[in-house]
Amino acid sequence: MSNTSIKGITKTKGGRYYARFTSKLTGKRVGKRFDNLSDAKLWLDENMYHDRHGDIAYFTDMTVDAWYKKWISILEDTLKPKTVFNYSNYYNNNIKPVIGDMPITHIKPMHCMMVMQQMSGNYEVSSIKQTRVAMSCMFQYAVDNDIILKNPVSKSVIIPSDFSDKDKDERHLLVSDEELACFFDIAKDTNYYLPCKLVLETGLRAGELIGLTWDEIDFEDECIHIRHTLQYDKSKGWYFITPKSKQGTRDIYMTNECKRILEMAHNRSKDRKAKKKCFSQLVFLSIHGMPIRTNTYDIAIANICRKAEIPAFSLHSLRHTFASKCVESGVSPKVLQMIMGHSDISTTMNIYVHITDETKRAEMDKLNVINKA
Repeated sequence: MSNTSIKGITKTKGGRYYARFTSKLTGKRVGKRFDNLSDAKLWLDENMYHDRHGDIAYFTDMTVDAWYKKWISILEDTLKPKTVFNYSNYYNNNIKPVIGDMPITHIKPMHCMMVMQQMSGNYEVSSIKQTRVAMSCMFQYAVDNDIILKNPVSKSVIIPSDFSDKDKDERHLLVSDEELACFFDIAKDTNYYLPCKLVLETGLRAGELIGLTWDEIDFEDECIHIRHTLQYDKSKGWYFITPKSKQGTRDIYMTNECKRILEMAHNRSKDRKAKKKCFSQLVFLSIHGMPIRTNTYDIAIANICRKAEIPAFSLHSLRHTFASKCVESGVSPKVLQMIMGHSDISTTMNIYVHITDETKRAEMDKLNVINKA
């Protein structure tokens, strides 16, 4: 090796640069090779600074996976279990397989973009967006704690173009009458037929459907009293929580079809025993007598869609389709807001953008009547 004019950096015979220093924290030599002098100097300055300030984690080439474990353990004490559960799913299923073993200091925007590209074609746009959010939050926390200098989830890390088209995004949310007919024809003999039918009649959220209990069902007044949701956490198991907003606690009046669905569910529940006493009042249980997770619903729905030879959708798509049908039927925004349990009217109004082409055409046809008058 030959010396350079910068202390702590030498040039190798192969033309590369070797930066090294002795850690005051560990007493050990720390070094790394670089292709150019500027990168070597930057690495040396940063790591010597963090060594002087006691941040040993910085220069030990901590992997993304090691940082994730630190980050998620902190989140568990600050965020709702459902949020932590979602972040864990996004990381373990999509982020870890691509960049989990890489040193966190080596991650560039192109590596984060690889995560997005791996998901393209296999996940809905909403899942890809949420994975990007989780990844950005994870790296931003590393920036805030001086583990890395910049968040690699930059503006260049975008949703792949073939899945960012607005029409395709909406297509996953709205299910046509023809597709619903095909879906329920295949689903009629499964454990998912009645729950999916109920969401399409009430617009229940996934957690509200999973946690729906018979004491919330008032057949006499034909009303469903939404008072809680049921959530799952890997460490805590199943637990009931109150709705996340005041508007989430609400009453939904039954349609004739809704009442028929619940009566059928009540009859079927007599033949199915809950595995635990705390689940005995749940309206819907798995064949093993346990609550049914959201991802279990979505996987089952996707399988049924494949058999029915229709585009796959999710449980949330049925909630959104219910809302859109309310719009088409003339339900006012304020009433729909109360039915859906939205805390913000703007969330409800966004649904009005997703009405079908048939509805748009019918509304425009009204102009023909006016023009003839």
